[in-house]
Amino acid sequence: MSLRRMLMPVALEPRDGAMLAFACGLHHQGVRELLVAHVVDGTGLEFPVVVRTVERARTKLLRMVEPYNDCGMKIEVRVVMGSVFREISALVHQASVDVICCGTEGKSIVDYLFSGSVSEDLALKGEERTMTVRWDLVPSSDAATALARDFARRLVVPTDFSASSMRAVMSAFERPTEAIGTVHILHATDGDAADAQAQMRGLASIAAEYGADAMTVLREGDPAQVVLDYAHEIGATGIITGRRGRGSLGKALVGSVSLRLMQEAPCPVVIQP
Repeated sequence: MSLRRMLMPVALEPRDGAMLAFACGLHHQGVRELLVAHVVDGTGLEFPVVVRTVERARTKLLRMVEPYNDCGMKIEVRVVMGSVFREISALVHQASVDVICCGTEGKSIVDYLFSGSVSEDLALKGEERTMTVRWDLVPSSDAATALARDFARRLVVPTDFSASSMRAVMSAFERPTEAIGTVHILHATDGDAADAQAQMRGLASIAAEYGADAMTVLREGDPAQVVLDYAHEIGATGIITGRRGRGSLGKALVGSVSLRLMQEAPCPVVIQP
């Protein structure tokens, strides 16, 4: 479950440079290989035009990653043709990717329902872990690098004791020891905390086996709001959260916890299916 090989989709826009700096900063979190991909929409284009478009995109992509070739990672570029969600999902499996990293606008649920978002679709409907970073959190390359380097310094891992949240807890410890500060394992109760306390003791024991500095925290209230409030309270540098099943219209209508965290958290968010 370690994050060794990462895929980052880019739109070949100027702001993609900050996301590249963020991705390279994740070298401190154990990422060693970065696959940077751009998807060309060839709908309605004749074959010669498609070929020229792909070659121009490849040239631009190579120029974009060149400043980061010495960042400590092996960087590979790919240009593929088709729909972004389908092609990125296919690359995940073809290239044996451990996590997808992408920037997000932090759209509201209404915006998501009516206009959609590739990053949200990958995180809520895809089958692989996705790390999302709101664009406003990476205003510059230096800020992006620092954000990535410090991701696990004050790490919040919400849990509802489901299988995906257990995978999220385990993934928090499977990174270089020197990268981990304090892991805050957080559970939002509905008022009856007796069973939750027992479950949290078990998670604390797992953390101890890894030699990690971990805190278990119980708070009462709406899960998304509890996590957001706690993240602001401690100045969280990262969140890893589980995700039950695949994203759906029904979940979005009632307010997916994962989606709210992606939109509002003050730090990068990893979604663990």
